[in-house]
Amino acid sequence: MKLLFELFTEELPASEMSGLDNRAKETLTSLLDANDIGYQDLKIYITPRRIAIKFKCADSINAKEKKVMGPPENICFKDNKPTKALEGFLKKNNATMDDIEIEDTKKGKYVTLIIKGESKAVKPMMPNIMQNFLQKLHFNKKMRWGSGEFEFIRPIHNITFTIDDEIVDFEFAGVSSTSYTYGHRFLSKDKIRLTYDNYEKELESGFVIVNQEKRKQIILNQLESICKKENLQMIYDDDLLDEVTNLTEYPKIVLGSFEEKFLKLPKEVLITSMKDHQRYFAFMKDNRLANKFAAVSNIETDDMSIIQTGYERVLRARFADAEFFFEEDSKHRLEEFVSGLNNMTFQEKLGTQYDRTLRLMELSGFIAWLLQFSQDKAMRAAYLSKADLLTQMVYEFPELQGVMGKEYALLSGEDKEVAEALYEQYLPKEDEVPKTQAGISLSMADKFDLIVGGFIANLKPTGTKDPYALRRAALGIIKTTLDNKLSFELSKPIDKAQKLYKKDTNTKEIIDFIKTRFTNYLSDYPHDALSAVVESKFNDIYDAYLRLDALNKLFENDPNKENRFAIKRVFNIVKDFDKKDVDKSLFTQDEEKELYNAIEEIEKKVNELVFDKKYNDILNSVVSIKSVINKFFDNVMVMDKDEKIKNNRLSLLNRLKSIVLNVADFKFLEI
Repeated sequence: MKLLFELFTEELPASEMSGLDNRAKETLTSLLDANDIGYQDLKIYITPRRIAIKFKCADSINAKEKKVMGPPENICFKDNKPTKALEGFLKKNNATMDDIEIEDTKKGKYVTLIIKGESKAVKPMMPNIMQNFLQKLHFNKKMRWGSGEFEFIRPIHNITFTIDDEIVDFEFAGVSSTSYTYGHRFLSKDKIRLTYDNYEKELESGFVIVNQEKRKQIILNQLESICKKENLQMIYDDDLLDEVTNLTEYPKIVLGSFEEKFLKLPKEVLITSMKDHQRYFAFMKDNRLANKFAAVSNIETDDMSIIQTGYERVLRARFADAEFFFEEDSKHRLEEFVSGLNNMTFQEKLGTQYDRTLRLMELSGFIAWLLQFSQDKAMRAAYLSKADLLTQMVYEFPELQGVMGKEYALLSGEDKEVAEALYEQYLPKEDEVPKTQAGISLSMADKFDLIVGGFIANLKPTGTKDPYALRRAALGIIKTTLDNKLSFELSKPIDKAQKLYKKDTNTKEIIDFIKTRFTNYLSDYPHDALSAVVESKFNDIYDAYLRLDALNKLFENDPNKENRFAIKRVFNIVKDFDKKDVDKSLFTQDEEKELYNAIEEIEKKVNELVFDKKYNDILNSVVSIKSVINKFFDNVMVMDKDEKIKNNRLSLLNRLKSIVLNVADFKFLEI
């Protein structure tokens, strides 16, 4: 059976189309799986005006066999004859004595029935499945149209729904199914009859490239051709490529240019204006920004120069505005904007941006001191950190905050590291993290201030909602810390931030919040290793990572879990026993003395190893006495009847446990 379904709508918003193919696939496959319908060659097509599905499946399905438990055997039979209870059970399930079986269970012998599933035709099921599919398909915002109460992402104009190229009786939002669709809004006028096998080809005849991956490749091929012909290097941008793919059904690249005088503006201004405001691709030439751009048109004409001229005219106006803003902003030193932050609210419960600037100065200086960085540069950067929010350029292009702060700081004669920190405060972004001392200090301060302020004002994330991006801030702290190999106690900047707010919140709750982000960020590691590390202690992100890495190496070198098992035996028997004083005079077996001597040797160097964070060496030292540990457990009765001897042996094992706890708590390991 071959199913073809296409929903033809008004233009879908590009923001909703991101990931729509995956959401559609997950929604549909879950419905098919729930109905035990197998499928092959499933394809999801997304264009600005259509959501389409194709797949093959069997004409019918066999429902699964079902086991029905009946009464206990002794209730079903009396003197080897069926009782009323058994007869009632058989009647209820339309079965006979020949159908029953006796099954042994933990509770005894029970009568059971195996009810065989009946064959079901798939075709009658599909309208209901597609109805559920459209209702369950997730969109962030839906709308109503006309006088109806029905909600969907955009008004629906046509529904194509065929099975084996025959129309299926189906209605959704007042629109009945057909076997045809419509092509490109401007380039195609006639209805297009659709068949399963030639769906893509038939739409292409109507100037629609329905396959989104094919559209993306067409755009890339055209861009690469332009680069080769014009000797340019495209500034590749995945997000922009996806967006223009989602905005077009028949993409055609138009190459345009702009006056070279605009190249005196910071290149970030030009690139941002081209990408975010016009969705144009920018190019480099000879290691500098070229005065060329590529726009993706959704139409092809005999004279594309008319479209090119329109694109150039719009961009020229944008750049002229940017030029004016830049010149006006440059008439002032960056620090002149700082006082105006008193009139800009940061968050209604957390004061103004000027209040925040003062906090960031103190917190940046504190973090710089904590990391043994220059405090003066960190505090100067913090003082200027939000000044560019009041510039005309950032007002027009909010995405340039930090970027323009850096540019205006350099124009104002500020120190280069201070200027760079103004940009780095908004990192990490993708693979880019702060690298300068002032930038690291300011970026960290910005995020600690945001998280602590969020918890104080009860703006904590709930479920999938995180309007103040506290989770992203925590992840930024983690990435910056790990990438720069920074070791510090989390509680210190958290406590400092609370003092600057002059309000208290729960430090442990904030550390736990960051701990959760840490385990999510490093989820590629074994989950029991993560638990063993963070549950033993977590107040230093980089230290926790080093311990996790050491434990993971132990895992990799211990495929049969023999080393882990030997250590976990210690944790299993000691549990919450907290004494560590060992009396050698109470030893009665050589194995006790041998383990004691082995532990003493490790203890001599363990403090130095912890100080140097050589956690691999700690675990290797413990693993090196595995045979001694196993010999002890094999020959010594730890839980001796004599209370003193028992406690002495537990104390001995607890000293070994304490050594391992410097790395991880092995009670969380699954062995």
